[in-house]
Amino acid sequence: MKKRYHLSLKQFVHDLKGLVKPHYQASMWPLGGVMIIFLALSFIVGYFAQGILSSMGMAVMMIMYGMASPAAIGLALLELLIAIIVLIALSFFYSFFTTAAQFTYQDKVRHPEQIVSAGSVWMHYKHLRKNQLWRIILYTGLFVFLWSLPLDIIGGLVAKNQVLVIICRILNDIVMAWKGIEYSQANFLYRDRQPQFLGQSMRYALTASRRFMGGRKWNYLLIMLVVVFIPMVVWEVIFGALAYWGIYTAIYPLVYIGLLLMILGFAAYLPVIFASGALYYEEAKKTANLDEGFAGTFKPVAELTGEAYVHEVYTPKKTKKGKTKQDKKK
Repeated sequence: MKKRYHLSLKQFVHDLKGLVKPHYQASMWPLGGVMIIFLALSFIVGYFAQGILSSMGMAVMMIMYGMASPAAIGLALLELLIAIIVLIALSFFYSFFTTAAQFTYQDKVRHPEQIVSAGSVWMHYKHLRKNQLWRIILYTGLFVFLWSLPLDIIGGLVAKNQVLVIICRILNDIVMAWKGIEYSQANFLYRDRQPQFLGQSMRYALTASRRFMGGRKWNYLLIMLVVVFIPMVVWEVIFGALAYWGIYTAIYPLVYIGLLLMILGFAAYLPVIFASGALYYEEAKKTANLDEGFAGTFKPVAELTGEAYVHEVYTPKKTKKGKTKQDKKK
Protein backbone atom coordinates (compact mmCIF):
# COMPACT_ATOMS: atom_id res chain seq x y z
CA MET A 1 0.00 0.00 0.00
CA LYS A 2 1.32 3.43 -0.91
CA LYS A 3 1.69 5.72 2.06
CA ARG A 4 -0.52 8.79 2.17
CA TYR A 5 1.04 11.40 4.41
CA HIS A 6 -1.50 14.19 3.90
CA LEU A 7 -5.09 14.16 5.12
CA SER A 8 -7.71 16.33 3.45
CA LEU A 9 -8.55 19.29 5.69
CA LYS A 10 -12.11 19.49 4.36
CA GLN A 11 -12.74 15.79 4.94
CA PHE A 12 -11.13 15.96 8.38
CA VAL A 13 -13.43 18.81 9.47
CA HIS A 14 -16.44 16.89 8.15
CA ASP A 15 -15.45 13.73 10.05
CA LEU A 16 -14.72 15.76 13.18
CA LYS A 17 -18.22 17.23 13.17
CA GLY A 18 -19.70 13.76 12.91
CA LEU A 19 -17.51 12.60 15.79
CA VAL A 20 -18.19 15.45 18.23
CA LYS A 21 -21.74 16.61 17.50
CA PRO A 22 -23.83 13.54 18.57
CA HIS A 23 -22.62 13.56 22.19
CA TYR A 24 -21.36 17.12 22.51
CA GLN A 25 -23.47 18.13 25.53
CA ALA A 26 -22.80 14.87 27.38
CA SER A 27 -19.04 15.24 26.89
CA MET A 28 -18.67 19.00 27.26
CA TRP A 29 -19.87 19.24 30.87
CA PRO A 30 -17.51 16.67 32.41
CA LEU A 31 -14.51 17.74 30.30
CA GLY A 32 -15.08 21.43 30.94
CA GLY A 33 -16.00 20.91 34.58
CA VAL A 34 -12.84 18.98 35.39
CA MET A 35 -10.74 21.62 33.61
CA ILE A 36 -12.35 24.45 35.59
CA ILE A 37 -11.85 22.57 38.87
CA PHE A 38 -8.21 21.92 37.93
CA LEU A 39 -7.63 25.60 37.15
CA ALA A 40 -9.34 26.70 40.36
CA LEU A 41 -7.32 24.32 42.55
CA SER A 42 -4.09 25.26 40.77
CA PHE A 43 -4.85 28.95 41.30
CA ILE A 44 -5.56 28.41 45.00
CA VAL A 45 -2.37 26.40 45.56
CA GLY A 46 -0.34 28.90 43.50
CA TYR A 47 -1.75 31.80 45.51
CA PHE A 48 -0.88 29.93 48.69
CA ALA A 49 2.69 29.34 47.42
CA GLN A 50 3.07 33.03 46.57
CA GLY A 51 2.03 33.93 50.10
CA ILE A 52 4.63 31.52 51.47
CA LEU A 53 7.36 33.15 49.39
CA SER A 54 6.35 36.57 50.70
CA SER A 55 6.41 35.32 54.29
CA MET A 56 9.85 33.78 53.69
CA GLY A 57 11.20 37.15 52.58
CA MET A 58 9.74 38.77 55.67
CA ALA A 59 11.19 36.01 57.88
CA VAL A 60 14.68 36.57 56.43
CA MET A 61 14.48 40.26 57.28
CA MET A 62 13.28 39.50 60.81
CA ILE A 63 16.12 37.00 61.33
CA MET A 64 18.63 39.67 60.31
CA TYR A 65 17.29 41.88 63.12
CA GLY A 66 17.11 39.01 65.60
CA MET A 67 13.33 39.04 65.72
CA ALA A 68 12.76 35.48 64.43
CA SER A 69 14.48 32.10 64.48
CA PRO A 70 15.76 30.16 61.43
CA ALA A 71 13.06 27.58 62.17
CA ALA A 72 10.54 29.99 60.63
CA ILE A 73 12.29 29.69 57.26
CA GLY A 74 12.44 25.91 57.61
CA LEU A 75 8.70 25.76 58.24
CA ALA A 76 8.03 28.04 55.26
CA LEU A 77 10.23 25.85 53.04
CA LEU A 78 8.27 22.79 54.14
CA GLU A 79 4.98 24.50 53.30
CA LEU A 80 6.37 25.56 49.92
CA LEU A 81 7.50 22.00 49.20
CA ILE A 82 4.01 20.69 50.02
CA ALA A 83 2.46 23.27 47.67
CA ILE A 84 4.83 22.25 44.85
CA ILE A 85 4.02 18.55 45.39
CA VAL A 86 0.28 19.31 45.27
CA LEU A 87 0.71 21.28 42.02
CA ILE A 88 2.69 18.42 40.45
CA ALA A 89 0.06 15.90 41.57
CA LEU A 90 -2.73 18.04 40.10
CA SER A 91 -0.82 18.35 36.81
CA PHE A 92 -0.35 14.58 36.55
CA PHE A 93 -4.00 13.95 37.39
CA TYR A 94 -5.17 16.33 34.67
CA SER A 95 -2.72 14.83 32.16
CA PHE A 96 -4.16 11.37 32.87
CA PHE A 97 -7.69 12.75 32.55
CA THR A 98 -6.97 14.33 29.15
CA THR A 99 -5.43 11.04 27.99
CA ALA A 100 -8.57 9.18 29.10
CA ALA A 101 -10.71 11.68 27.15
CA GLN A 102 -8.60 11.17 24.01
CA PHE A 103 -8.84 7.38 24.35
CA THR A 104 -12.62 7.69 24.70
CA TYR A 105 -12.85 9.59 21.41
CA GLN A 106 -10.44 7.12 19.83
CA ASP A 107 -12.82 4.30 20.78
CA LYS A 108 -15.71 6.27 19.29
CA VAL A 109 -13.81 6.56 15.99
CA ARG A 110 -13.31 2.80 16.00
CA HIS A 111 -16.80 2.00 17.31
CA PRO A 112 -19.36 4.71 16.37
CA GLU A 113 -21.86 3.32 18.89
CA GLN A 114 -19.49 4.31 21.73
CA ILE A 115 -20.97 7.06 23.94
CA VAL A 116 -18.73 9.91 25.06
CA SER A 117 -19.87 10.90 28.54
CA ALA A 118 -18.60 11.33 32.07
CA GLY A 119 -19.03 7.60 32.69
CA SER A 120 -17.07 6.48 29.63
CA VAL A 121 -14.23 8.93 30.32
CA TRP A 122 -14.07 7.82 33.96
CA MET A 123 -13.99 4.17 32.86
CA HIS A 124 -10.96 4.84 30.65
CA TYR A 125 -9.33 6.84 33.45
CA LYS A 126 -9.65 3.93 35.88
CA HIS A 127 -8.14 1.48 33.39
CA LEU A 128 -5.14 3.64 32.48
CA ARG A 129 -1.73 2.20 33.32
CA LYS A 130 -0.68 5.39 35.06
CA ASN A 131 2.73 4.04 36.08
CA GLN A 132 3.57 3.81 32.37
CA LEU A 133 1.89 7.01 31.20
CA TRP A 134 3.65 9.24 33.71
CA ARG A 135 6.98 7.95 32.37
CA ILE A 136 5.93 8.97 28.85
CA ILE A 137 5.13 12.44 30.22
CA LEU A 138 8.52 12.67 31.94
CA TYR A 139 10.42 11.42 28.87
CA THR A 140 8.61 13.95 26.68
CA GLY A 141 9.44 16.80 29.02
CA LEU A 142 13.06 15.64 29.31
CA PHE A 143 13.65 15.34 25.56
CA VAL A 144 11.98 18.67 24.76
CA PHE A 145 14.08 20.30 27.49
CA LEU A 146 17.31 18.78 26.14
CA TRP A 147 16.49 19.96 22.61
CA SER A 148 15.83 23.49 23.86
CA LEU A 149 18.85 23.62 26.18
CA PRO A 150 21.50 24.60 23.57
CA LEU A 151 19.52 27.65 22.47
CA ASP A 152 18.93 28.63 26.11
CA ILE A 153 22.68 28.47 26.72
CA ILE A 154 23.42 30.50 23.59
CA GLY A 155 20.79 33.06 24.63
CA GLY A 156 22.51 33.41 27.99
CA LEU A 157 25.92 33.87 26.37
CA VAL A 158 24.68 36.67 24.10
CA ALA A 159 22.49 38.32 26.75
CA LYS A 160 23.97 41.75 26.02
CA ASN A 161 22.63 41.70 22.46
CA GLN A 162 18.85 41.98 22.77
CA VAL A 163 18.25 41.12 19.10
CA LEU A 164 20.16 37.84 19.36
CA VAL A 165 18.33 37.00 22.58
CA ILE A 166 14.96 37.46 20.85
CA ILE A 167 16.12 35.34 17.89
CA CYS A 168 17.24 32.56 20.25
CA ARG A 169 13.89 32.64 22.05
CA ILE A 170 11.95 32.43 18.78
CA LEU A 171 14.11 29.55 17.56
CA ASN A 172 13.71 27.87 20.93
CA ASP A 173 9.91 28.11 20.70
CA ILE A 174 10.01 26.67 17.18
CA VAL A 175 12.17 23.74 18.31
CA MET A 176 9.88 23.01 21.27
CA ALA A 177 6.76 23.15 19.08
CA TRP A 178 8.40 20.93 16.44
CA LYS A 179 9.44 18.30 18.99
CA GLY A 180 6.00 18.51 20.57
CA ILE A 181 4.48 17.64 17.19
CA GLU A 182 6.91 14.75 16.74
CA TYR A 183 5.95 13.29 20.13
CA SER A 184 2.22 14.06 19.82
CA GLN A 185 1.21 10.50 18.91
CA ALA A 186 3.16 8.74 21.67
CA ASN A 187 0.12 7.95 23.85
CA PHE A 188 -1.90 6.50 20.96
CA LEU A 189 1.01 4.37 19.74
CA TYR A 190 1.65 3.16 23.27
CA ARG A 191 -1.99 2.14 23.55
CA ASP A 192 -1.88 0.14 20.31
CA ARG A 193 1.20 -1.77 21.53
CA GLN A 194 0.49 -1.71 25.26
CA PRO A 195 1.09 -5.44 25.99
CA GLN A 196 4.53 -5.23 24.37
CA PHE A 197 5.56 -2.38 26.70
CA LEU A 198 5.63 -4.67 29.73
CA GLY A 199 9.16 -4.33 31.12
CA GLN A 200 10.23 -2.07 28.24
CA SER A 201 11.37 1.54 28.22
CA MET A 202 8.54 4.00 27.61
CA ARG A 203 10.81 6.15 25.44
CA TYR A 204 10.10 3.66 22.65
CA ALA A 205 6.66 5.27 22.35
CA LEU A 206 8.38 8.59 21.62
CA THR A 207 10.69 6.94 19.08
CA ALA A 208 7.70 5.38 17.31
CA SER A 209 5.84 8.72 17.38
CA ARG A 210 8.80 10.51 15.81
CA ARG A 211 8.93 7.92 13.02
CA PHE A 212 5.15 7.95 12.62
CA MET A 213 5.11 11.72 12.15
CA GLY A 214 7.87 11.64 9.55
CA GLY A 215 6.37 13.30 6.47
CA ARG A 216 3.18 14.20 8.36
CA LYS A 217 4.26 17.09 10.56
CA TRP A 218 3.28 19.94 8.22
CA ASN A 219 -0.09 18.36 7.51
CA TYR A 220 -0.70 17.83 11.23
CA LEU A 221 0.34 21.42 11.96
CA LEU A 222 -2.05 22.79 9.32
CA ILE A 223 -4.99 20.76 10.59
CA MET A 224 -4.39 21.66 14.23
CA LEU A 225 -3.94 25.33 13.37
CA VAL A 226 -7.25 25.49 11.50
CA VAL A 227 -9.28 23.23 13.79
CA VAL A 228 -7.87 24.00 17.25
CA PHE A 229 -5.43 26.90 17.48
CA ILE A 230 -7.00 29.67 15.36
CA PRO A 231 -10.57 29.34 16.75
CA MET A 232 -9.24 29.39 20.31
CA VAL A 233 -6.96 32.38 19.66
CA VAL A 234 -9.82 34.35 18.08
CA TRP A 235 -12.10 33.61 21.05
CA GLU A 236 -9.44 34.44 23.64
CA VAL A 237 -8.43 37.67 21.87
CA ILE A 238 -12.02 38.94 21.67
CA PHE A 239 -12.90 38.39 25.32
CA GLY A 240 -9.36 39.07 26.52
CA ALA A 241 -9.70 42.48 24.89
CA LEU A 242 -12.99 42.92 26.76
CA ALA A 243 -11.22 42.20 30.06
CA TYR A 244 -8.39 44.57 29.14
CA TRP A 245 -10.87 47.29 28.25
CA GLY A 246 -12.47 46.80 31.66
CA ILE A 247 -9.08 47.29 33.34
CA TYR A 248 -8.27 50.31 31.16
CA THR A 249 -11.58 52.04 31.86
CA ALA A 250 -11.86 50.81 35.47
CA ILE A 251 -15.16 49.06 34.66
CA TYR A 252 -14.35 45.99 36.71
CA PRO A 253 -17.49 43.95 35.89
CA LEU A 254 -16.19 43.83 32.30
CA VAL A 255 -12.93 42.34 33.59
CA TYR A 256 -14.72 39.49 35.34
CA ILE A 257 -17.11 38.92 32.43
CA GLY A 258 -14.23 38.83 29.94
CA LEU A 259 -12.16 36.39 32.01
CA LEU A 260 -15.19 34.20 32.69
CA LEU A 261 -16.11 33.99 29.00
CA MET A 262 -12.50 33.20 28.10
CA ILE A 263 -12.49 30.22 30.48
CA LEU A 264 -15.99 29.02 29.54
CA GLY A 265 -15.21 29.27 25.82
CA PHE A 266 -12.08 27.18 26.24
CA ALA A 267 -14.00 24.63 28.31
CA ALA A 268 -16.75 24.41 25.69
CA TYR A 269 -14.18 23.74 22.97
CA LEU A 270 -12.44 20.88 24.79
CA PRO A 271 -14.44 18.10 23.05
CA VAL A 272 -13.16 19.38 19.69
CA ILE A 273 -9.58 19.56 20.98
CA PHE A 274 -9.55 16.01 22.36
CA ALA A 275 -11.47 14.53 19.44
CA SER A 276 -9.21 16.10 16.81
CA GLY A 277 -6.09 14.38 18.18
CA ALA A 278 -7.77 10.98 18.29
CA LEU A 279 -9.31 11.37 14.82
CA TYR A 280 -6.01 12.43 13.25
CA TYR A 281 -4.21 9.39 14.63
CA GLU A 282 -6.87 6.95 13.47
CA GLU A 283 -6.99 8.45 9.97
CA ALA A 284 -3.20 8.64 9.61
CA LYS A 285 -2.79 5.09 10.93
CA LYS A 286 -4.73 3.70 7.97
CA THR A 287 -1.75 4.30 5.68
CA ALA A 288 1.02 3.79 8.24
CA ASN A 289 2.97 0.69 9.19
CA LEU A 290 3.20 0.64 12.97
CA ASP A 291 5.66 -2.24 12.91
CA GLU A 292 8.14 -0.01 11.08
CA GLY A 293 7.75 2.63 13.77
CA PHE A 294 8.64 0.18 16.52
CA ALA A 295 11.35 -1.64 14.54
CA GLY A 296 14.50 -2.17 16.58
CA THR A 297 13.01 -0.85 19.81
CA PHE A 298 11.59 -3.62 22.01
CA LYS A 299 14.11 -5.93 23.66
CA PRO A 300 13.54 -9.70 23.47
CA VAL A 301 11.78 -11.21 26.48
CA ALA A 302 14.76 -13.50 27.06
CA GLU A 303 16.99 -10.47 27.63
CA LEU A 304 14.49 -8.84 29.98
CA THR A 305 14.14 -11.98 32.11
CA GLY A 306 17.86 -12.82 32.00
CA GLU A 307 17.20 -16.19 30.36
CA ALA A 308 19.41 -15.24 27.42
CA TYR A 309 22.44 -15.18 29.71
CA VAL A 310 21.75 -18.31 31.76
CA HIS A 311 23.89 -20.63 29.63
CA GLU A 312 26.79 -18.25 29.15
CA VAL A 313 30.07 -19.79 30.30
CA TYR A 314 32.69 -17.57 31.88
CA THR A 315 36.11 -17.88 30.24
CA PRO A 316 39.01 -16.16 31.98
CA LYS A 317 41.15 -13.82 29.99
CA LYS A 318 44.34 -15.27 28.53
CA THR A 319 47.51 -14.13 30.24
CA LYS A 320 49.99 -12.21 28.17
CA LYS A 321 52.95 -14.08 26.67
CA GLY A 322 55.49 -11.77 28.32
CA LYS A 323 54.19 -12.59 31.76
CA THR A 324 54.22 -16.35 31.12
CA LYS A 325 57.88 -16.26 30.06
CA GLN A 326 58.82 -14.37 33.23
CA ASP A 327 56.93 -16.92 35.29
CA LYS A 328 58.88 -19.75 33.62
CA LYS A 329 62.25 -18.05 34.38
CA LYS A 330 61.24 -17.76 37.99
